[in-house]
Amino acid sequence: MIRKLDKRLSDIFIYGFVIVSIIEIIAEFFNDVQLIWIFKPMLIPLLLAFYVVKSKKVNLVFVLSLLFSWIANLIFISKETNDILLGSFFFLVYRSLIIYLVFKLVKLPTKIPLILGSIPFLFIYTTVCFLSFEVMGNSILVFIVHSLFIVFLGGYSLGSFIITPSRSNLYLFVSTMLFAVSQFVFVLKFYSRYDYLLHSVAMLLFVVAQFYLTKFILIKDSPKTKYEFVTSVKEL
Repeated sequence: MIRKLDKRLSDIFIYGFVIVSIIEIIAEFFNDVQLIWIFKPMLIPLLLAFYVVKSKKVNLVFVLSLLFSWIANLIFISKETNDILLGSFFFLVYRSLIIYLVFKLVKLPTKIPLILGSIPFLFIYTTVCFLSFEVMGNSILVFIVHSLFIVFLGGYSLGSFIITPSRSNLYLFVSTMLFAVSQFVFVLKFYSRYDYLLHSVAMLLFVVAQFYLTKFILIKDSPKTKYEFVTSVKEL
């Protein structure tokens, strides 16, 4: 009975997350500030509720990271320069907590997979930073810090997936890739007239990336994880 109730609740929360995400993406496309203020604050709480109901063992660090992500996204709504910098700080804390969790939950036998996995991310972000250096001004420093975090996380996730191609590592890699692409889309806004279209694309990438990251944490926090040595991608 309890399991059926948890299943229904988790379905309600994840369907709610999908519906709210679609509305938020459309609101970003049309730059409907009123809709954005209504629906964007609902995204993380719905995902958090889904995680808490679905999880067999709630990870408090992940819950805290989602809280910082939620605060950052609320601040980003204003789109003022000072607010963006403040939001970037909260998002940096969020990213730090995620890296801590990944480092704790995923073990690499050597540093070689991390180094090799970081190369494509480092190349991409070096190119992006070079192209956007003059346009972004002082904000480039914040962008570089975020880029270094993504390069590390991207290298770690790619390296772990190559060494152990499990379902959880695939979710982590996909999530990291989507977060990386969303930052690339952010830079594209400086060179495009389709500002709001790129806002909606970035939001789509963010919600999907956040969902897959949550799926990764759910698998890793499950007691079954200790038996998960090598799970083929064919299981998906």
